[in-house]
Order: sequence, then C-alpha cells, then structure tokens
Amino acid sequence: MSRKLINDENAAATEIGYVFTFLLGLMFLTTFSIWVWGLEVSTQERWTEHALEENLLSVGAAVERADEAARLDPNARYAEPVNLHLSTAAGLNIEMWLTDDAVHISDSAEVYRSSQPISGAAATVHSGVVNLVGIETVWVVLQDGDVTLQVEQPGF
Repeated sequence: MSRKLINDENAAATEIGYVFTFLLGLMFLTTFSIWVWGLEVSTQERWTEHALEENLLSVGAAVERADEAARLDPNARYAEPVNLHLSTAAGLNIEMWLTDDAVHISDSAEVYRSSQPISGAAATVHSGVVNLVGIETVWVVLQDGDVTLQVEQPGF
C-alpha cells in the first residue's frame, strides 16, 4: 500500500489562528492587570491621604481639649490617647509634630505634608515630635503647663 504525501495548508492556518488567539488573550489580560494595579495604587494613596488628615484632626482636637483643661486650671494634668487610623503608609517614615500654632504631619520625601491649626488660647507651650512608623496610639499630655505629643503613656 503506498501513500501519497498531501500538503494540508488548512491545518497550518488553524495552528496560526490558535497562536494569534492566545496572544490576543494574553494582551487583554495584561492590559486588564495593569489597569487594575493602577486603580489599586490610586485607591491606596487616596485612603492614605484621608487617614493622615483624620489623624491630624483627631490629634488637633485632643490638643484643644488639653488647652481647655489648662485654661480651667493652670496646674492641671491631662492625658488623652489618640488612636491613629491605620494606613498603608508604613514605609513613608511619617512624622507628626506639635508647635504653638498647629499640628503638622509630613513624610521624609514631603509627598504628604499637611497642618491642622490649633487655637493656642491657653498659656501653654506646645511641643513634641512623634515618628508614626509602627505606632497605633499617640498621647496628648498636659503637664506643668506644657502640652506635648508622645508615644508612651504618662505615669499619672
């Protein structure tokens, strides 16, 4: 029995169609993955900004309450823990510091930089710098006419 070799061009065209279909699917999957990754990154950045602003507002309100306690009694001692909102900004080396006119927050690259004004209506001195890496609670402490930010719970 003898066989003749036949050139079957339909099979080759089908194989090339499979390859192009695979490459088209790979392109769509890659494009979708890049789009979703960009969406996730922008959402994380927005949530980080909102969390940092909320932290500023919370600490600023606690400083105002400490000033109110100092206005009522110049010898008052007051401590208030402020629970910080968690954010994905752990790698940003964010610091919060207190001056006589505002609570400030900034990262090492100064991408996130903001301030929350305080009234400063009491005769107190405001100070303190806290690095927020790994910190969940900041203490606003009034003692001896000084309002400070600190990480440790005061002993009173």
